[in-house]
Amino acid sequence: MVSQLWCLKSVIRSSVLLTSALVFLVLGISNMAHAQYVRSCGKVSPLTPQGAAPQTDTLGRPYTGKAYFEFIPSLCVSERYDSNVFYAPPTPGLQRDDFVTDVNPQIRVNHNGEYVTGYLDIGGFYETYVRNPDLNFFGTANSLYLNLDNSIKRLLPNASFIVTDSMRYTPTPPGFINPIAGTNPSSPANIQNSYAQGLLSYRTNNLTNSLNVLGSYNLTPNTSLNASYTNSFLKFGSSTLNPGIVLFDSTTHVGTMGVKTQVTPLDTMMVSYSHTEYEFNPSTSTVSTSAESSNFRSDSATLGWMRILTPYLSTQVGGGLIVIDPGITTYALNASLTLNTPSNVATISYARSAQPGFIGVGVPVISDIVSLTAIQKLALQWELDETAGYSHASGGEGPTAIRFDSYFAAVDLYYWITKVWSTALSVDYMRFDQEFSGTKGNFDRYTVGLSLKATLN
Repeated sequence: MVSQLWCLKSVIRSSVLLTSALVFLVLGISNMAHAQYVRSCGKVSPLTPQGAAPQTDTLGRPYTGKAYFEFIPSLCVSERYDSNVFYAPPTPGLQRDDFVTDVNPQIRVNHNGEYVTGYLDIGGFYETYVRNPDLNFFGTANSLYLNLDNSIKRLLPNASFIVTDSMRYTPTPPGFINPIAGTNPSSPANIQNSYAQGLLSYRTNNLTNSLNVLGSYNLTPNTSLNASYTNSFLKFGSSTLNPGIVLFDSTTHVGTMGVKTQVTPLDTMMVSYSHTEYEFNPSTSTVSTSAESSNFRSDSATLGWMRILTPYLSTQVGGGLIVIDPGITTYALNASLTLNTPSNVATISYARSAQPGFIGVGVPVISDIVSLTAIQKLALQWELDETAGYSHASGGEGPTAIRFDSYFAAVDLYYWITKVWSTALSVDYMRFDQEFSGTKGNFDRYTVGLSLKATLN
């Protein structure tokens, strides 16, 4: 099945493929939804009304607080030991391990108003390195969630409208993103990212943004028509280790339309159709004149089913066909199981899809991603979070054959001293095994970090 995908016409000159191979030799994975930059600094104290509330409402939408308007600034300082700050294999003369200090100011704005409900998270960080001071870096990770139901229902009482946006500027592209524990991956609480497929290059400055618009209209009390549009872009700056590599900026458009109907009080069926387009263009940081633009287009049709197994346990499965221009066919598959109890919330999910390779620049790659997120509320002021992920991707044949396996696991222990002060201990591990054009390579990375945060609730 996978080999059929490589009947696509060549869209890259041989020189671009050879240079792209250099990029692939240093690829890895990471849970970069928050990453080491802000993950251990991202929790709201359970000693406050907002922190004691559920993460999402009954529809899977993010909880935004009960106050009409909240403005919550915070400052977090963390220190970590990082065994591989370059995300690179052992290299003579390269000091890969380092001690890193991170300063992370954040602002959280909650607004529950007559016309709109939502939140805005704005956060920046500055990292300093003891052994590699040239890597010192300013970055940002921000997100926006707007529920416009109160406005649109004034005109269309049966309609719903949600807008989300996620923007980040860091030295590493996204790996794969675990869903919020206790939600299914398609929940509005989980902002989708087209570039989070388990593959990332080492320390190449980049800017990503993903804008999602979701709308629905209730045709009957049990059936709704749903539509969404996603616009994402990934733009590269300079590479820290290899300024001569060929990098491709990309823009993604995804449109989806479907119908959801509640068959029984416990069962919901979903049918959807999606069209996806990727546009690849040589980055302005690329010095090679042989790089060419390319495109990737696909259409997919899927059927899904969701069932409430118990008051605390639910499951969702789905699958269908993916047709890649010019008519190559494969299949999609997804499944998830979610648990949400007063003391424990967890999500385990699997997804199979076809995405364009970011080193093959537009040629399809079949990926399988398994992720797990769990939260144990040990006591009022103690919490233990675990995340894990595995991604496998393969495709191509001959000089363009690609295969990679990436692994990620993290454990965070939180302790809220007061409503203002909190601390966290974080441990991360990742490993990456890859093969490109017959050349194999691998590396791993682990970090241990301690953070202290002050939040003015």
